[in-house]
Amino acid sequence: MKKVILLSVILIFLITGMGFAFQNEPDGFRGLKWGDTPTEDMTFLYQSLAFLGNGNSYYRKDDKLNIGSAKLDRIFYRFTLYNYQFYKVTATFIYKISYDILKIICEGRFGKPTYMREKKDDYLLRWSGDKAKIYLYYDSRECIGWFIIENMKIHSEKPEDNKQKEIEKAKEDF
Repeated sequence: MKKVILLSVILIFLITGMGFAFQNEPDGFRGLKWGDTPTEDMTFLYQSLAFLGNGNSYYRKDDKLNIGSAKLDRIFYRFTLYNYQFYKVTATFIYKISYDILKIICEGRFGKPTYMREKKDDYLLRWSGDKAKIYLYYDSRECIGWFIIENMKIHSEKPEDNKQKEIEKAKEDF
């Protein structure tokens, strides 16, 4: 009987979407909505086909490098490889004080994390929703952390998924 009740509760959460949602899910970051293309105030940084995910990285020269009192080191805006759709923002920071402040801000804005791991040397909080995932990570050995907001619908593209575009791009290069 307990299994039936537990299964029913899980199914209700899955059907309504409440099981994985968190409050105030972001639909972008600092005026940029998921799926937008880079804006005129952005500068191309690099194209990555690595473990960070395939895509184009940009930054804003005059970006405000803080969230509340938390000091940020850099903010990177990630766009898909071919369609240049905004799908991820990554902010780096140093020192645990910024992690502690960001944790307070995120819990106040998004509620309790859907996943939490706090060990002696590293800390990870995650909020998983229908539109976005938010990660807050800090490594005390390296004194560096990441604050990431990632769209759940738009994903990085792989060159293998766009063979024809690669062939067309290289047509004039021979």
